[in-house]
Amino acid sequence: MVAGDAARALGALGMKASPSVGALVSTLSHENPYVRVYAAEALASIGPTAARATPALARALDDPAPGVRWAACEALGSIGPAAQSAVPQLIEALKDEFLYVRIFAAGALGSIGPKAQSAREALRAAANDPALRNDAEWALSRIAGVTSGEPVASLSAPAPSVAPQLQTTVVQTGNPPVDWDTTTGRNIVWSVELGKETYGRPVVAGDAVYVGTDNARFMNPAYQEEAGVLMAFQAKDGTRLWQDVAPRVERGLREFLLPSTTSAPYVGGDRLYYVTAECQLRSLDTQGFRDGENDGPYREELFQDNAAADIVWELDMCGRLGVFPHEATNSEVLSVGDLLMVSTSNGQNEGHMRVPSPRAPSLIAVDKRSGEVVWRAIGAGGQVLHGQWSSPVAADVNGRLQVLFGGGDGWLRSYDAASGHEVWRFDGNPKDARWLPRPRVLSRGSIIAAPVFADGRVFVAMGLSPGHGNGPSLIHAISPNGQGDVTGSRLLWTSHAVGRVVGTPIAKDGLLYVGDLGGTIHCLDAATGAHVWQHDTNAAIWGSLLLAGDRLYVGNEDGGMTVLRAGRRKELLAQIEMDAPLYSRPAVIGDALYLATANRLYFIAAKP
Repeated sequence: MVAGDAARALGALGMKASPSVGALVSTLSHENPYVRVYAAEALASIGPTAARATPALARALDDPAPGVRWAACEALGSIGPAAQSAVPQLIEALKDEFLYVRIFAAGALGSIGPKAQSAREALRAAANDPALRNDAEWALSRIAGVTSGEPVASLSAPAPSVAPQLQTTVVQTGNPPVDWDTTTGRNIVWSVELGKETYGRPVVAGDAVYVGTDNARFMNPAYQEEAGVLMAFQAKDGTRLWQDVAPRVERGLREFLLPSTTSAPYVGGDRLYYVTAECQLRSLDTQGFRDGENDGPYREELFQDNAAADIVWELDMCGRLGVFPHEATNSEVLSVGDLLMVSTSNGQNEGHMRVPSPRAPSLIAVDKRSGEVVWRAIGAGGQVLHGQWSSPVAADVNGRLQVLFGGGDGWLRSYDAASGHEVWRFDGNPKDARWLPRPRVLSRGSIIAAPVFADGRVFVAMGLSPGHGNGPSLIHAISPNGQGDVTGSRLLWTSHAVGRVVGTPIAKDGLLYVGDLGGTIHCLDAATGAHVWQHDTNAAIWGSLLLAGDRLYVGNEDGGMTVLRAGRRKELLAQIEMDAPLYSRPAVIGDALYLATANRLYFIAAKP
């Protein structure tokens, strides 16, 4: 893959790689399809100065590998009007069997603009496909000479009720144990195996506990393929109830999406909602097929025995909305009245060179009864730095319900919950910050941790993917009472004391608790941002941060669980070693903890 690495390196140079266009054109015929993909993506990053590659890219639209075909569309779109000679091939690509090829062909025709007049009829036909409609209509407007900006949000259906129904997930009552031992079994009521890479957090509802994981253990011997899985267990004893499997979807992608369910479900009544590892929003019957019924219109479950999940409806965010997820689809599901809000995880291409679906939504609102999209917001659009892995949060601001969402471009945006119209936006990055995805440097960051709304303030922490290591970063406090760009007008304070953050902070009693990828837990004054205390856990803190009563539980990727007393005076209560990494926060029910490591689920409670 030396040729592939070279193509990716040239792509990272952008226009500066223009002298290498000839070499990249030659690489489009490489025997390895992924090298051909990277060559086409590199030409896309070079842009209009790669115009002499147009004939070769037009030929690449017949490549047997769909990834090469859509990367060639990306490159032709980036070249723009100078790629006019490829219009006939792009028109044919609008009928390609793979959605992404069709989407990127429409985008390329729009980027060519008025010189693609001959494509108008084909684009009008393509607009009949709901997944293609936005891109086809955008292309038609560009061909007609209309160059207005992208819509911030679009309303797809009448909005159902959005009466405030706010979810609180990180501050709990109860007095769970601060002393347990997985080796001796002290205070371990039960434990069960999960997959080998578990990033999802446990959710307890009724008499069941749900957690996302992978299929590495083949819990269902009849299905032994790589897949994300959502498992349901009896809360009292860990008996397995059912599992939902999300098989790999053939989209023409190399399988670079994480094959593990990382989304935390939302349970309301007898319905459960979550995002699969394959970018599908699903509604499940919490009883599975144990009730002897197949609920809802969905009838394509792989298994329909008593150990299988019953899918009520499914929204494929890639197939229906043209989303191109990057590496993981992990949004938590926010329920607001009759709406479900989720991030789509729309992001960069595999080569990390550009956003292939800039007009796909970043955030959607869905009718929980039908699975129909009510509104969609483009958000970061083509400015995503890497992926989009934050989750939406609701905030009741002076009687108006806002949905707060941290984008992959580092902007925090507030949307009206009913309509999806943008209320305000805040840039979490310094204007001169550069994208430097490596450890120990201040980089332009994205927002991965969910924003926090407490005591009339919004707190937003900046971060990068854990794979890029820790480095200097920022956390801001903002007033949510604003309109438009509030970066300069509604900032309350900024702290430079924290590292990169991917786990949602906790606000309680005038204090803000923040864990960073350097392994440090920070306590800040919520009103001023002043640093109160810090404690080093000696390994990266991902999402394992929980406040229960006056006890702060902090897990890290080495499997260490640190328990501190919440408050202005630091007090260490316990340090417990688990047998695997801790990526997600525990669930508290009364005086008990449900805690997931990377490979096991534990029920922890004080034994008599």
